[in-house]
Amino acid sequence: MYEAYRERYLSIHKYPDPKHDDEILLSVMEKIEQAEIWIPYGEVEKHYRSIRQNLRKRLTRELVKRKMEQNAEAIALQVIEGSFSVCKVEDYGGIDLSRPFCFTAVTDEEKSLVCLTDVVPEETISRADGWRCFRICGELDFSLIGILTRISKVLAQNEIGIFAVSTFNTDYILTKEADFYKARNALKSVGYKVQGYDKSYERRLEDCGNH
Repeated sequence: MYEAYRERYLSIHKYPDPKHDDEILLSVMEKIEQAEIWIPYGEVEKHYRSIRQNLRKRLTRELVKRKMEQNAEAIALQVIEGSFSVCKVEDYGGIDLSRPFCFTAVTDEEKSLVCLTDVVPEETISRADGWRCFRICGELDFSLIGILTRISKVLAQNEIGIFAVSTFNTDYILTKEADFYKARNALKSVGYKVQGYDKSYERRLEDCGNH
């Protein structure tokens, strides 16, 4: 029934409504006859009407997934090597802001800093270490909608939390180190191209192999 419902959607380019029921049921009955089984039309019709809303929900999930995969194919993410820290600081005086990947934000309540762990200043109010980072490749036009939302949705579905940072050019997505490879695999599984690799992780594997 789902295939017949889906085929009707593709032929009319919208969700079938009750006036399309006869065509859908005819298609279902033809498949039943081809399978050389017998089910009364009335039972087929009754079952179809009872699950029509579920068929629509299933099709919606399929369409959303396909849209996400199509969008993912056009987007590449780059692995930024190294571990990151998220900090709260008194000021930025002891920080070399010319170093790559230093993100700062000042509000009426705090001064925050996201940077590679090896450049975190000695004095911080609080800090959270052990973050890894992906960068969305290229320069994102401000008119583009939902790129970060789609990525975060994929990770949320895999129970992976994120910390996102946006710049003028693009977005950066940080995950906890324990979730990093799970996140990379989840993104690749839905079509995102993930560029780069973790040299430090490869070195750790080599060291383990030498012991």
